[in-house]
Amino acid sequence: MPLSDREQQILSDIESRLREEDPKLAHTVSTADVSSGARRAIKLAVVGLVVGFIMLLATVPAGSVILGVAGFVVMLASVVFGGTQLKRLGAQGGGDLSGQLRGGLQRYLRDRRGERSGDQERDDTG
Repeated sequence: MPLSDREQQILSDIESRLREEDPKLAHTVSTADVSSGARRAIKLAVVGLVVGFIMLLATVPAGSVILGVAGFVVMLASVVFGGTQLKRLGAQGGGDLSGQLRGGLQRYLRDRRGERSGDQERDDTG
């Protein structure tokens, strides 16, 4: 249901007052999008994955199978949650995340190859 002219006028008055009173908040609200929430959720999923892994490792000294199962469930839930957030971020077009990841991996592998070839050159000359 669309807003009436009166309601639109009230809404624009509230918006202009907000910009005058707290420009920082107005800027934050206007620039917030799906990707910022999805990125935060992905960080939370990574933390959940680490916590689940620690729970899984704690099974050995504690001798509790229930703790291990709970750790596995936490890890599984974190991976599913993080995956859905990554998919959501990709569908929204969140800054070509896959290209950034792929580029970072390629740089890492290229740097590693450079270190190995440098080690081999030193072995050949030494």
